[in-house]
Amino acid sequence: MIGMSTSDEMISLLNDSFNGLEDKMVQCGDKYNAAVQHIMGCQFVLGPAMFLIKPAMDEIREHLVKVGQLVQTAVTHHAPVVSLIVQSFNWLAKIQGPVAGLNHQRTKLVYTWEGKAAKKYEDTIAAQNAAIEAYALKSDSVSKWLMEIAQYNVEYMTKLAEVVTSFLGQLVTVAIETATVFEIPFAVDKLAGAIGQLATDMMNNLVGVVERFVAALGKVRDLISLMTDTRLPKGAWPQSVEG
Repeated sequence: MIGMSTSDEMISLLNDSFNGLEDKMVQCGDKYNAAVQHIMGCQFVLGPAMFLIKPAMDEIREHLVKVGQLVQTAVTHHAPVVSLIVQSFNWLAKIQGPVAGLNHQRTKLVYTWEGKAAKKYEDTIAAQNAAIEAYALKSDSVSKWLMEIAQYNVEYMTKLAEVVTSFLGQLVTVAIETATVFEIPFAVDKLAGAIGQLATDMMNNLVGVVERFVAALGKVRDLISLMTDTRLPKGAWPQSVEG
C-alpha cells in the first residue's frame, strides 16, 4: 500500500496520475483510428489476410474501450477521492488531537471540597477522562479506515495511469499506420499480443486493488461496533449533573 505522511503528498500523487490521462486516451484513439484507416486503404492488396487482421483489430479496440471507460469513471470520482483524503487527515488533526488534550487536570479548588461533592467530582472526572480517551481512540480508528480506502483509490489510479501509458507506448512503437503492406499483418499481430497481455496484467492488478478496497469497506461493521462503549453510556457524554 502507498504510504503518505500528509494529505498534500497523497493528493499530489493522485493528481499526478490524473494529469494527461484523458489526453493519453485520446492519443490512443487517434493512433488506433489512423491504423484502421491505413489498413482499410490497403485491404484489397492484403486480400485474405484481412480475415485475420480484422478480428485482431476488433480485439484491440475492445481493450481500448474498456480502459477508456475505466478512465472516465476514475475522472468522475476524482473530487470525492480528494475529499476522502482530506477528511481522513482532518479526523486526526481536528478531532483526535484536540480531544486527546481535553483531559481534566486537578486544581487547588478540588482540595477544598468534601463529602458528596468531592466524591461526585472524582467519579465524574474519571468517567469523562475515560470518555475522552475513548473518543480519541475511535477517531484514530475512523481516520485509519478512511485513509486505507483513500490509499487504495490512489493505488488504483496509479496502476490505471501506468496501463494507459503502456497502451499508448505500444501503439506508438508498433506504428501500424506507417507499416508497409507486407508489414501490416505482423504489426497487427504484434500489437494485439502486446495489448492483450497488458489488458490481462491490468485486470489482475486492478482486481487485486479492488478486492482489498472492498475488504476495507467491509470493515464498516467494525466501525459500527466502535459506537458501543461502556465509557460512553447510551452513546452519550458522561454528565456531571443529572436529573
